[in-house]
Amino acid sequence: MRKPTWLMKDLIDLEYFLQRDAREQEESAQAALAERDREIYLQTIRPVYGEKGKAPPKQIIRSWLQARRDMETAAREQKGPLPGEVFADIYRLMGYGFLILGIFSGGGLAFSLLNYQGTEPLNVSLYLAGLVLSQCLALLFLIGIHIFRRMRRSPFRGSVIFTLVSGLMTRLIVRIKQDALKGLQGSKRGSLEAVTGLIRGKRQVYGALFYWPVFILSQIFGVGFNVGALAATLLKVVGSDIAFGWQSTIQFSAQAVFRLVKIIALPWSWIVPADVAHPSLSQIEGSHMVLKEGIYHLTTLDLVSWWPFLALAVFTYGLAPRLILLGMGLIFQRRALSRIDLGHADCTRLLHRLTTPRVSTEGRFPAPAGSGPGVTDAALPAGVPSPDPAEAMVRKSIVALIPDDIFESLRDGDLESIVSKRLGGSIEETFRFGEDVNGDEKIFREISLMRQKGVLHHLLIVQEAWQPPIRETLRFIQDLRKASGDTTMIWVGLIGRPRGGSVFTAVKAEEWKIWHGKLTALGDPYLGVERLAADE
Repeated sequence: MRKPTWLMKDLIDLEYFLQRDAREQEESAQAALAERDREIYLQTIRPVYGEKGKAPPKQIIRSWLQARRDMETAAREQKGPLPGEVFADIYRLMGYGFLILGIFSGGGLAFSLLNYQGTEPLNVSLYLAGLVLSQCLALLFLIGIHIFRRMRRSPFRGSVIFTLVSGLMTRLIVRIKQDALKGLQGSKRGSLEAVTGLIRGKRQVYGALFYWPVFILSQIFGVGFNVGALAATLLKVVGSDIAFGWQSTIQFSAQAVFRLVKIIALPWSWIVPADVAHPSLSQIEGSHMVLKEGIYHLTTLDLVSWWPFLALAVFTYGLAPRLILLGMGLIFQRRALSRIDLGHADCTRLLHRLTTPRVSTEGRFPAPAGSGPGVTDAALPAGVPSPDPAEAMVRKSIVALIPDDIFESLRDGDLESIVSKRLGGSIEETFRFGEDVNGDEKIFREISLMRQKGVLHHLLIVQEAWQPPIRETLRFIQDLRKASGDTTMIWVGLIGRPRGGSVFTAVKAEEWKIWHGKLTALGDPYLGVERLAADE
């Protein structure tokens, strides 16, 4: 089966649906989401990929996204377009806008530099400095910064340029939304807010991905700028009588200028005839303007010999690099999209809902005609989860951290059973934390070592929800993040007060709300919170 291609609008719609689901915090709402997503998996995903469940998690998520889009369309709950479609439309308009703005900017600058009054020839050095040298310096500056960051191995998302361009993109979208879409309905405005929120909040997950749209737009502007400059130059040459010359307070010899011109013309001199590629030495001598001698001794052939050289310089050092950078931007953006990591908390939770059988004997969702038996979990014996092949593809080993005050109260097998049910993983190792500072530091060192060996996937911190998330607890989570790396999944498993010899009791709604708000405020997309209750 052909591997689906991710686009920017797909990621935006995915995050839009995930964030909408994340707002459903009530247990009943969570149960409804689990049933809905499991039904999507059974009815639309597993039949496509077969019983062997060979679909990787990324393809499962992509199929779920398409199913959710279809559900939105069918239910007509969302009257306006989805955020991804809005983003695609705005980005397309911005592309046209940047191209037109570039053409007018380049054309305007070229017309001003070629404003010939007929009293003296135009100085070619001004034209080269304004339309060629400035672009070369800007290009060298960007290359230098790129090399510097590669040498320092700095993460791209922490760079000043990335912060600036992502911020610029957000402001551009907001400005367009405010200026051009004032008459939109509330649902469309909500979609745009989802786009801007995604760009602001998911830099850690998607890294430099949001840099490439801005980079591509800047290259589109550059292409337009050089096309406008070339068009204006050719129009002035064809439509008027322009004379070019050169002069300088520093007494350069004509021979030195000729050598410089030959060096500049190297990229095209091997393919363009010599009399067109650049002015000859005699033509350079004949177009040298000397103030005290006036211009009457200059000949027309020498004065018009410069324009092909100037046009080729703009094409070679201005337009061609922009076209190459534009192509590179499109390629790198496509490569970045193909390498996206959908392992953050929301996607991990979604995969668990999709691939975990819902044990029920009521058959609540009737199978559609033709789907046949085996596409629902309704017939499964109660209390015996069916092993799903795809679930095996997404199951992760989990390292559990148990507080000192409840460690002795845990019964054999209880934690493994709850973790398998709630997180779809298996306990590989257990640590006891909270005894003393030295013990916790030893745990951090061991976890860091596991990360370096590549055997650390998910972490689970069991936490009593009736105890408020005090500063020390949050600091422990942040220290654990430092030890485990930026993208290791950390789950905070909440439990209620121990009751009747059971540790895994239900969490009160107000306690869940407090913990969920505090952990969300940390802004860590790889930090999730789940209820660990056996009696639900």
